[in-house]
Amino acid sequence: MLLLLSRLGHEGDPQKKKKVCGISSKDEPDWESLIFLAKFIPRMCHNVNRVVYIFDPPVKEPPTDVTPTFFTTGVLSTLHQADFKAHNILRESGYAGKISQMPVISTLLHFDQDPLQKQPSCQRSVVIRTFITSDFMMGIPATPGNEIPIEVVLKTVTEIKKIPGISQIMYDLTSKPQELLRTPRWGGPHNEESNDQLF
Repeated sequence: MLLLLSRLGHEGDPQKKKKVCGISSKDEPDWESLIFLAKFIPRMCHNVNRVVYIFDPPVKEPPTDVTPTFFTTGVLSTLHQADFKAHNILRESGYAGKISQMPVISTLLHFDQDPLQKQPSCQRSVVIRTFITSDFMMGIPATPGNEIPIEVVLKTVTEIKKIPGISQIMYDLTSKPQELLRTPRWGGPHNEESNDQLF
C-alpha cells in the first residue's frame, strides 16, 4: 500500500515528495525477501523511494487521513519514550556498536480505523530506521536475522507498542544512496541528542 507520507527535501531535490510504500502480511516476515523488495519497488515505481515493513497485526484499513500534530509536550514525550526504549534495548543486546545510527521517527498515521465510523485520526505510528555505514554517505538497513537479531527487533516493537497513543510500528527497509545522512529524508526536525524525528 502507498502510505500518506512524502519524503521532504530541499527545493530542487529530485527525491522531494516521493511516496512511502508499506508492506504488511499475516505471515512471518521473510527479511531477505523484504530487503529485495525495498530495492526493487523504487526501481519499478518511480514515485516511491522508501519502503517499510508494518509489523503485526496485518493492516486491514490503510489510513485515509493523518493525525494533526504539533510540537507539544505530549507529542514529544511519546516520541522520546519510543526512542529511549529502542536504544535501551539495542544497548542491552550488545549490538549498539554494530548499528551506525538508529533514528526513531514519529509519523502521523493512525492505522485500522473503521471507515464507517468516520472518526478523526488521533494516534501516531513509529518507524525504526537502522543504518549501517562506513562514511555516512551510503549505507544499508540492518537486516533482522543478520546484522541484528530478530529477537531484538521484536522486543523493541513489543515495548514501543506499550506506549499510549502508538498505532503501529514500522521498520524502514530502504538503503541509503549518495546523499548526506543529515539531510531531511522522512521530513521534520532532527533531534541531535536522541536521534528521534517527528513529521
